[in-house]
Amino acid sequence: MSCRVLIAAVATAAAILSGPAGAGPASARSGQEPDLAAYDRGVAAAVRSDLAASVRLPGGGQVYVFGDTVAVNGQVICGPSDCPDGYPHDSIAVQRPGTATFAMQSCAATGCPYGWQQVPDWPDGSYFWMAAPAVAGTSLYVTGERISRTAGAAEGEYTARFTAGAGDALTYQGITALTGPAGDSQWGSAAADPGGRGWWLTGTRNTGGTGCVADCKTMDTAFVPLTGLADPSAWHVQPGVLPSGEGYDLGTVVSMSYVTGRGWVAYTKRDDITGSVLERLNAWHATGPWHVATQQWPARPAPGCAWTYSAQAHPASPAPAGTMLVSWASSHDDAGTTCDMQPQFTDLPVGSPPPRTDGSGCGPPTGGDNRFPLRPRTETIMPGVSSSERREVRSMSDLIPAPSADR
Repeated sequence: MSCRVLIAAVATAAAILSGPAGAGPASARSGQEPDLAAYDRGVAAAVRSDLAASVRLPGGGQVYVFGDTVAVNGQVICGPSDCPDGYPHDSIAVQRPGTATFAMQSCAATGCPYGWQQVPDWPDGSYFWMAAPAVAGTSLYVTGERISRTAGAAEGEYTARFTAGAGDALTYQGITALTGPAGDSQWGSAAADPGGRGWWLTGTRNTGGTGCVADCKTMDTAFVPLTGLADPSAWHVQPGVLPSGEGYDLGTVVSMSYVTGRGWVAYTKRDDITGSVLERLNAWHATGPWHVATQQWPARPAPGCAWTYSAQAHPASPAPAGTMLVSWASSHDDAGTTCDMQPQFTDLPVGSPPPRTDGSGCGPPTGGDNRFPLRPRTETIMPGVSSSERREVRSMSDLIPAPSADR
């Protein structure tokens, strides 16, 4: 089966970036390229937030989208313990090529919340949680969740659209509800299709299974053609690409990228906020079969923080050969401390899946097992922990009991 026929058959999720974004990891950093310490300093100077996701702009820079934001450019907006909902629930920065300088995008001129929250709240107080950015021409699309302010639970999937003007200035244009199959998964990342046909998205759903530390999840994928991110009818969703069952403990976010010669690589924070390690998975095709690496890497929280979650790959950022820049979120005050809320960064090996057996490299090997390997359970279930890190971090003060059933 040809690549074109296979992709048409399984098609699923996003819009296309102008240029070769996602085509592979950058070469080893030179003296002019930022290292991990520079990323830590650059982000800390620009924003105090939990989540960080990114996508390359046509001009070579990157858009970084952030989640709950408590400080911008060194100015504290409001601390979570003082006013749990009194801060922006999203913010955006533009990173210039070859630097660790993050220029925060103000929207004060349009009267947006706090001058930094790009997507306004809904009339009932619910708000947008940014997760998966993608660029098509002069448009930035960000897919994420609508979050209930009172219950802290996801109420649906949406795609926000922005236009980029002079100097990469972004202007919010509106938001679209994802209905049908496109609205059934919590989408966490978007990766450019290597053939230039669109974007692949990864999402997760709770299965209602037992034996998992938080809630058992399955990973879905979606292929969306070039201009279809805000058109849910254009989404081609394939559910259960990485099935869940007894003992499967994916994080809510599985962040996927394509690497030339190595296939697809995905990173996830194992066991939601109850875990402490990052995992890597590899596949020759976005729809699997996926193979989990035996090695795991620590996901240490930022100083004073108790929770880590939402691992995100940054394939357009420089990293040593054979590795990829990966971040994860930190939040929630640890006992007796104040959380220094900011994303943490590391370089992780890209790896590769086992040698393909189908001969084409375009589809999953024939006869392969498309399941996540079972692992011995060593952790205990944490009472009151809900099914999603993003649900759990809504209040920033207490664990929020929330229904574990799918929306």
